[in-house]
Amino acid sequence: MYNFILQTIVMVSLGVIVYLVARTLPRIEEVAAKNSPKQSYFDLMMKRLPMEKADAFVNMLLEKLLRKSRLFVMKLDNFLNTHLKSLKPKDAARNGERPNIFEKKEIATDSDKE
Repeated sequence: MYNFILQTIVMVSLGVIVYLVARTLPRIEEVAAKNSPKQSYFDLMMKRLPMEKADAFVNMLLEKLLRKSRLFVMKLDNFLNTHLKSLKPKDAARNGERPNIFEKKEIATDSDKE
């Protein structure tokens, strides 16, 4: 019950903080717009850059990278599967049986042979 009360208090306080930030946000923008100094050379250069083209280029590179990484992971998966299959005992693979670690195998001794 105490956890529920504490979680409720935390959520209500987060809601109050978001509400207060939302109320003060328009005032901050108005003050910043009134006191904006002359734009610098860097700001003018940033406005001239074609951000849409740069964004499309980055998206294309990211897509290619993700596709190649997916292909690499799939190849790695296939390699590991073949390596795991080679580690299995040959007799169990032929019979379709899996080795059982709990099964007791009797070991033949010299006294049993006589």
